[in-house]
Amino acid sequence: MESLGRKLREAREKHNYNLEQIARDTNISKSYLEALEEENFGVIPGDTYVLGFLRNYGEYLGLNPEELVGLYRNLRIQEQPMPMSELLQGRPRGRPRSRLLVLILAVAVVVGVGVFLLVRYGLPRAGELAARPPEARPAAAEGEYVLSDEAVTRWYSQGETVSVPIDGEHYRMSFAEVGDRLTLKIPGGTVDLTVGQTRQIDLDGNLSHDIRAQLNDLDVTGSNRRANLSIYRLPKAAEGLVAEAQPGTGEAGVQASAAGAATAGVQPGSAGAAVAQGGAQAGNTGVKPPEGGAPAATEADSAAAATSSESLSLQAAAGAAFGGPLELQSAGAPAPFRLSISFRGYVLLRYLADGETRDERFFHKGETFALDVKREARLWISNAGALRLSVGGKDVELGRPGEVVTRTIRWSQSPETGGYRLQVLPSD
Repeated sequence: MESLGRKLREAREKHNYNLEQIARDTNISKSYLEALEEENFGVIPGDTYVLGFLRNYGEYLGLNPEELVGLYRNLRIQEQPMPMSELLQGRPRGRPRSRLLVLILAVAVVVGVGVFLLVRYGLPRAGELAARPPEARPAAAEGEYVLSDEAVTRWYSQGETVSVPIDGEHYRMSFAEVGDRLTLKIPGGTVDLTVGQTRQIDLDGNLSHDIRAQLNDLDVTGSNRRANLSIYRLPKAAEGLVAEAQPGTGEAGVQASAAGAATAGVQPGSAGAAVAQGGAQAGNTGVKPPEGGAPAATEADSAAAATSSESLSLQAAAGAAFGGPLELQSAGAPAPFRLSISFRGYVLLRYLADGETRDERFFHKGETFALDVKREARLWISNAGALRLSVGGKDVELGRPGEVVTRTIRWSQSPETGGYRLQVLPSD
């Protein structure tokens, strides 16, 4: 029989891929990729993960995922031990007809007893079934794709629906529109994805992420518009804490999840949110907060991967450090303004504009974003050094690579002059 591990390894070597590159692209641990190629499935936690990893790895290498799954299942069947009696005894001789009749009778007795027990004790009575509430028997609708594996990558057509079982109930995600981007309709709203973008999604509305969706490709050339999407279930112990890079690894920085505040039930903009984010930052970097005031502009500080969320330093485009509020412009009365943001690395950004417009999105290097504000905007940023903010033509650096910060841009009235100043401040 064809070796599953050899088939994977030869396909990888044919493309001249290395395991480190594939691990980054597929989000599958290098040790698990090695285990698949060595057919050492015992190190992978369960068949569900093995099947999900095989399908993703196979599609990445251009192989048929279902063929790989078939090879794996055949391999597991062959690993089942043969009964010792079969090894010690040869094929029975004598009267095959009588043995066959005995076997048929034994099977009939077992089936009859099983049916009796099932009817007597297993099936609910009619009264019990009618008394159950409808939500106690959730099920996927006919024609829906049910996410039964921990990780699945496949093509979905526009209008198709994915049913995600969570705690016994099914939550639906439909492919509402496939064009220059993908729009997913989920309970409570929509999610937009561009090619290469990854989003974590809360389906059941409990303020914690249930799945991670990554858009790999779009096909809009024919009448059947399709999207190639990878869907990963997020384990309960790691909700809202998906790290895309290690702290202090250059421009990409870290995704020290600002969504952790929402996961903990902390409202955006509250003191608890700032504390939660600052704690996540200090916990991820191991850097102690400064004793007080703005950090000195030393070479050691420039090399630091992150600072305490209590640090109020803001850097202008010229590189000068500010220890406190940064004034962007002044006027006799508040006026609407636009925040223009460009991204130089992977950033999780949450924002609240004028107390009404709020969202949470992941941005990649090269993306841009604009937000029109009447009076006040609050920003929660996971990797401040990878984001550049421009307000009224003035560029502002909000923090360092890997630093988790919260900032407020708003109009404030001066008690001295009575005029108004547009300022950047640390959020309360």
